Amino acid sequence: MKLEKTWFYTFAQRVAWCFYTLIFRAKARGLENFPKDQNCILYGNHISAWDPLTIAHFYRINEIHFMAKESLFRVPVLRAIVKGLHAFPVNRGSSDMAAMRTAMQVLREGHVLGIFPEGTRQQGGPVTNIETGVAVLALKSKVPLIPVLVGGKYTFFGRIRAVVGEAVPLDDLREKRTDAETLDEVKRRIIDGLETLRPMLGF
Repeated sequence: MKLEKTWFYTFAQRVAWCFYTLIFRAKARGLENFPKDQNCILYGNHISAWDPLTIAHFYRINEIHFMAKESLFRVPVLRAIVKGLHAFPVNRGSSDMAAMRTAMQVLREGHVLGIFPEGTRQQGGPVTNIETGVAVLALKSKVPLIPVLVGGKYTFFGRIRAVVGEAVPLDDLREKRTDAETLDEVKRRIIDGLETLRPMLGF
């Protein structure tokens, strides 16, 4: 794992600490499931634009490179901010091979990758469908895939909660052909990795 310590990411994390501790009253369980000495893919459900900051708030081992929607990079000031936080663009709803190559490069270089496999924000209900590209990435990367389920409301005293699960077991599937059946099983396990955490959100 390539450890990173950039001033802008560190500054943003400290600012976020004020919001999450004093305003959102955020708490997390399962932080021991974050790998301590290797890079990984951190993935979560997507209920708000705040979600990347939520995961980054609780994951303090290293800095995260998030895959983010392409529209964020169209505004110069916003582009400078998200790039300063290591984000890179993806065209949602399409097979963005450039984003996939960037994601693989991020992992090959030893960085931590952050993704939201649903592809867009949902209303907070159960995760039922994810992008096929995420399943391909999970198989090809051969790094731990760590689920982070987020719940609560991003309001004053909204009690944001996060639960970090154990790595999704994929070693047996990585030995098989990458066909439709295998990818469907990967997607099922990715979804289960999040949904098995849902009963633990109410702490």
